Amino acid sequence: MGTLYVLATPIGNLEDITLRALRLLLTVPVIACEDTRHTGQLVKLLTDRWAGKLEINPNTNRKYVSVRDWNEADAVNQVLALLQSSDVALVSDAGTPLISDPGFKLVRSARQAGFPISPLPGANAAIAALSASGLPTDKFAFIGFVGKKLELVPNMTNVIYESPYRLQKTLAKIQAQYPQSEIMLAAELTKIHERIAPLAEWSQQLNKPQGEWVILVSFDRS
Repeated sequence: MGTLYVLATPIGNLEDITLRALRLLLTVPVIACEDTRHTGQLVKLLTDRWAGKLEINPNTNRKYVSVRDWNEADAVNQVLALLQSSDVALVSDAGTPLISDPGFKLVRSARQAGFPISPLPGANAAIAALSASGLPTDKFAFIGFVGKKLELVPNMTNVIYESPYRLQKTLAKIQAQYPQSEIMLAAELTKIHERIAPLAEWSQQLNKPQGEWVILVSFDRS
């Protein structure tokens, strides 16, 4: 019986991966991932950079299984069958699996089937942005990607993910519904152009935003 490893990968900087996660990712026989080509390229980059230095013998016969939102129900059975005789690493395109990414159905089904499940913690955009935002961190609510209806949690710092296509619309909703809130934006986390700053300081950069964003909204707790 194999173990399902929930493995966090870098959200930008390739050095943001733990040694434990690196060794497992390069040697595990099966990787369940969103985009097999994206993850295959990540594994290649990590292999080229670290395998020789850390004396890791990479698994050249690894199998990739695509696990996405639209096919996760079908992929579960395939991965459970592989777990009968092999360890499997579950990864997302970037960051920690299941956090606004696929994997919940797989992890839940694997646990119900009695397979061991082990997390390999690491990069997470929400926690990274929150930790450097200067906003209260004692109580926070992870909202993820918002739907049509915006509902934030009072007395907490709310952490929101947003695409560049909906960023301005979501910011307008927040300002309209919560005019007294403090808003911070984080973009390009761990990359060369990383920036975490109050909304008022972004100015023209919001006209043509790129990449995924983290919005942090705090309320006066006095």
